[in-house]
Amino acid sequence: MKKRAPGVALAGIVAIAAALRFSLLGHNSLWFDEAWVVWVAGHRWQDILPLLRAGDAHPPLYYLLTKAWIGIAGAREAAVRLPSAFCGVLSVVLTYALMRRLSPAPVGLLSALVIGVSPFAVMAGQEVRMYALLGTLALASTLALVASCERGGVLRWGGYALLTAAMIYTQYLGGLIVLAHGVWVAWYERRHCGPWLLAVGAAAALYLPWVPSLWQQITLGKGAPWFGRGTVFLDLGDLLGLFAFGGSLFGMGSYFFPGTVGPAGQVLILLPFLVILWRGAASWISDRRSLALVGLPVVVTAAAMASLSFARLLIFYPRWFSFLLPFYAMVLARGVEDIAARGRGRRPEVLALLTAGLLAFGVPVLGRYYFDPGFRPYPWRAAADLVRRQGRPGDFLLFVNGSAEIAFTYYFDQPHPSLALTPVEAVQGADRAPTFTDIQARALAKRYPRLWIIATPPLTPGMQERLRAGLDSAYQVVGSRSFPGIWLHLLEVRRPGPPSRPPGG
Repeated sequence: MKKRAPGVALAGIVAIAAALRFSLLGHNSLWFDEAWVVWVAGHRWQDILPLLRAGDAHPPLYYLLTKAWIGIAGAREAAVRLPSAFCGVLSVVLTYALMRRLSPAPVGLLSALVIGVSPFAVMAGQEVRMYALLGTLALASTLALVASCERGGVLRWGGYALLTAAMIYTQYLGGLIVLAHGVWVAWYERRHCGPWLLAVGAAAALYLPWVPSLWQQITLGKGAPWFGRGTVFLDLGDLLGLFAFGGSLFGMGSYFFPGTVGPAGQVLILLPFLVILWRGAASWISDRRSLALVGLPVVVTAAAMASLSFARLLIFYPRWFSFLLPFYAMVLARGVEDIAARGRGRRPEVLALLTAGLLAFGVPVLGRYYFDPGFRPYPWRAAADLVRRQGRPGDFLLFVNGSAEIAFTYYFDQPHPSLALTPVEAVQGADRAPTFTDIQARALAKRYPRLWIIATPPLTPGMQERLRAGLDSAYQVVGSRSFPGIWLHLLEVRRPGPPSRPPGG
């Protein structure tokens, strides 16, 4: 019976993790990054790679898998989020499998539990983005590396090569996991440097066909902003807050928004977690090989990204690093076990108290995530419903940037004339000519008596002023409605008489 206990406990943890990830999958609207993936995947197979080369900053594997999945399950919210939810559940199992090689079963189960109920992991596991898949592949490749070093064999090293190639075909940040693996092998498994280099060489050969596309993405500088100079510093405090309890408490940053607490306040809030992490690392100090295997992916990635961000060379956001959460959880679980072991004969009670205390932080975050409409921005479904209710045939839709158009039209499938404007000054910082001239606005007004402005960031004050200045010669605003991250304005041709009913009035 005792031999079955870890398996039964793991099955229970997996069930909880699945319930959290598969619940309310379609509740929240797709936001732009998710809608972009679905939009790309909606193109023909032969068009996807050119689209990514010209307008994205990621490798193609996740988009291609999403394309295949949509062909099977459809493109509604819950359907397209299912693969990420599945990867999130699989990561719980892989976390236990990896930790079981390094620590006793109770520590492995605690690591799996932390991942299973982590609000940060749940959020990433309910997004149409590649980070849940990246986390699964990071764990699988690390597990394959350990198995290859311990038992050798062409098949194991070949499996590691395939998983490594898949990881960097999923997201470029996966390359930092490979770097962490290389440091670990060079320091603790020198006798396996040759096979590791051969495996990485095989992965590089598999990756070689994509290298010209990567270079094109860099030179074009389009897509996601991390190929261009940025102004957003990667806040390590907010990142650790997301790791620890999902963020958004006590002024800490949330999944989408930066925090308002300064460094001193962050340290005070995170102090219990920092102490436990310190105890976890200290308890592993006699087994530096295992500590390095778990710690290097986090240290190498965070150091590289923080350095580039601090130098203002690239833009990064804390939510991109959910794939590192399992490695954090392993050190945290070791720390909880170490502190409980010092409980002077009361280890089970201390262990239960610490675990409950840590998990209690995540309960209000999960509650807000599932049930608070203000927790998540960009409710495009609600915006499209409003325009559908109050719109008229022939209304003109003016989108302020292409991201608004892609996300809005995912929900608004009625035929409509439209135009998408790109707020170039928000990207390049340069002063631009008016978005609309008086002549253009009057020509538009002759054909379309009503016009909807549908806007989302980036929308600078200069952009708004120039847009309104051009349109004011022919249109007047008759109503406005704002949603978190979305602004709607209804304009009508200037005529005498009372205005029509405003949106949402």
